[in-house]
Amino acid sequence: MLKLFFTFLITLIWISPPCSANTYVKSMYSLPLTFDPIKMNDVASLAAANLIYDGLLKFSPSLEIQEALAESWSTSTDGKTLTFKLRPDIKFHDGTPITADDVVYSLARAVTPESTVRKYYDCIQGVDEKNGTQDISKVGIRAKDFRTVEIKLKNPFPAFISILAGATAKILPMKYKDTKAFFDSPVGSGAFRFSSTDTANKKMTLEAFDSYYQGRSKLDKMVLVESSEVEAIKMARKNEVLDLVSWPLNPKDPVFQSGKKITSPVTATWIIGLNTKVAPFNSLEARKAFKKTLDNEGFRKKFYPDAYQAFGYIPPGLPGYIDGTYIKTVPTKSSRSKVVKQKITIVIPQELSDANEMKAFLEDNLKGNGWNVDVVPMAWDKLMEGYAKKKHQAFLVSMNMDYPDAEFLLRNFESNNPDNFSGLNNKKLDALIASSRNETDKVKRATLYKETIKLLDDSSVTINLFHPRSNYWISNCVNGFNPNVLSEVYIDYTKVSIDEACMKNGGKI
Repeated sequence: MLKLFFTFLITLIWISPPCSANTYVKSMYSLPLTFDPIKMNDVASLAAANLIYDGLLKFSPSLEIQEALAESWSTSTDGKTLTFKLRPDIKFHDGTPITADDVVYSLARAVTPESTVRKYYDCIQGVDEKNGTQDISKVGIRAKDFRTVEIKLKNPFPAFISILAGATAKILPMKYKDTKAFFDSPVGSGAFRFSSTDTANKKMTLEAFDSYYQGRSKLDKMVLVESSEVEAIKMARKNEVLDLVSWPLNPKDPVFQSGKKITSPVTATWIIGLNTKVAPFNSLEARKAFKKTLDNEGFRKKFYPDAYQAFGYIPPGLPGYIDGTYIKTVPTKSSRSKVVKQKITIVIPQELSDANEMKAFLEDNLKGNGWNVDVVPMAWDKLMEGYAKKKHQAFLVSMNMDYPDAEFLLRNFESNNPDNFSGLNNKKLDALIASSRNETDKVKRATLYKETIKLLDDSSVTINLFHPRSNYWISNCVNGFNPNVLSEVYIDYTKVSIDEACMKNGGKI
């Protein structure tokens, strides 16, 4: 599951009333595309999942791994057996006690053929890495007793604990396993329970879960509203939404004059991905020439000047990050002569407020260097559909992470990964990724990552635009908001509260 977190959206139809005293209205680029954790590949779905469901573990804002439904865990000496002890008296939203059987059922779903996140769990014993596992009784996940779960791995894999803290490792009630309509009205154990979805008016309502094991949320309700970035900013100025966290705002946006600006680095990379299965990018020569032509640093300075320069695919702070000096190089006319006549279409999310300006920048840059390019703003759902089916020649997306390890991003390029958007098939790269996954020595692992990234860079399947720094707009009436560098998905809204006096004063302190 590639983490395509993009802060984009469809035009808002429903105009929200001013926020009530204890209802938190949050602008989203889209309502969730699915409520099934094993099929999630977009930020809207993952963000909702983190509100509705809980897992065994979770991330703190500083990326410390903490207990969630599990009150403790341990790892065997050989690193291949993980044991989790569940908290007592934890419940699902319907009042059903959470047991070890629910955990086994939920995690085993992640390795079945229908799972789109299977590659993150294929380190578990008994998992068919290629086809998925039909008989989950053969998978190395066992309930030792009512509150104890044991997971056996094929090999030691240090990053697996982070995967279990991620947004796809959520625990569902086994009692509903044969209920086909379960994900129309999901039941979890998170801080908020699902209330309703108003498809016509593009909004979803969640309500505080009174029996949440960490204590009831300070918020009574959360309303997620789908809108465009432009419309979301208009609503923020009217105090009709309290949160524009989903949007990659420019730090100088005037909206910050009427609210709080919280700036935070994010472990992500904005890229233009190239599809090796579609001409002309089935040619390495064409990909390299195209990559050298595109002015990624000019793009960063124009649209997101406070972002970090991208010298490689991996964000700063992770093993494998490449630092360097920006050197603008343009291929000679002769190097483009074989491919310049081929029409190239780059799709970009139309919901971005600067979509048309981005289109003009990219076309001017590339056409000015001899490429026959058309940049097409496209609705996010259509862009994602084409991405999943690998139809696009090239596309602009943000690659975010579900757990803080470079392995997460690198696995997007494994030959047998169904989510390999590039179509790259490189056996040497596959071997390096496999070796790094099983390496427990951090120094040796970092060396393997650097080798992998060098090989990936030589393959020229991504044009790395920048590593974002998020500028979050929050209403003046909001307290307790703390960003998480993994992305908005992991923001803990149980700590957030609303200043009622501020709300009555129209958002003015």
